Amino acid sequence: MKEIMNVVNDWDPIEFFPLAPEDEYINEIRKIEEFLKDNSSLNAETLAKRINEIFKNSFGDDVYFEDMDACVVIAHKILEINNKWLIQESKYHHSFGMILI
Repeated sequence: MKEIMNVVNDWDPIEFFPLAPEDEYINEIRKIEEFLKDNSSLNAETLAKRINEIFKNSFGDDVYFEDMDACVVIAHKILEINNKWLIQESKYHHSFGMILI
């Protein structure tokens, strides 16, 4: 979660930082992570649409003005992190299985 938090905080679509606490977007990050877990074969456009929906629902159109192009960039970054994590997890489980044999 920390890596995804870093991506969202660096993006800072509501421009809370540097005044807000690091976990300002924690609810939105959790929703993004849930979406990742529930949808194993996502593309960046699908994730970007969901990210956009999450932030619109959380903050409203009067506060959240981000466009889909920015969401696609963020989605690519998050998918890269997620894919690295999945590869590491897969290697761990494979190695663990080898130890048991």
